[in-house]
Amino acid sequence: MGCEVHSKELELFINKESQRRVDEIFKDCNLNGRPLILLNPGAAYGSSKCWTAEGFARTADLINQQLACNIAIVCAPHEIQLARDIEQAAKSRLINLANQIVSLDILKALIKRCALLITVDSGPRHIAVAFKRPVVTLMGPNDPRYTDSPSEIGQVIRADVDCLACHLKVCPKDHRCMTQIKPERVAIAGLELIQKGENNGNRTGL
Repeated sequence: MGCEVHSKELELFINKESQRRVDEIFKDCNLNGRPLILLNPGAAYGSSKCWTAEGFARTADLINQQLACNIAIVCAPHEIQLARDIEQAAKSRLINLANQIVSLDILKALIKRCALLITVDSGPRHIAVAFKRPVVTLMGPNDPRYTDSPSEIGQVIRADVDCLACHLKVCPKDHRCMTQIKPERVAIAGLELIQKGENNGNRTGL
């Protein structure tokens, strides 16, 4: 079309009502004073993008062992059971915010306040990028070249399997591209990003 592209950075805005509601959530759930880490396990694309509840729970436990923080689960209304499964599988304290996220605006405001987002390859990843929040993305069936952003602060984690980037919505095999992602690897990546953010004076969730 002949248009000039001056920037490929994403940009989002939050309304005052959503900011106010998230302030209430922080107060009601006692989230102030420590870095907030969000876990986003759901993906509307299909089950092939999803990681295990046990993987998210183990990652949260490992991070809680190393860092004084608050870890909360966010998801869409139809994914509430998935959030419960993660909460029940974890040995450490997790805050289930599934019932608090009644709109996309509230999710955006929560992500803007977080110190780290750990997510599968879905919409919240791009919200984090727009707000320049660190993000660890767990990716299997999709090719990261199609969804990467030049302004992304974070790391994409993939398993070393031969069927990566199949682009199928449902895995016809054993879902190895996601199940072989190790929680230890995810936790290390997340802790490194938080440390880097603190060193740069970019600590949120307070």
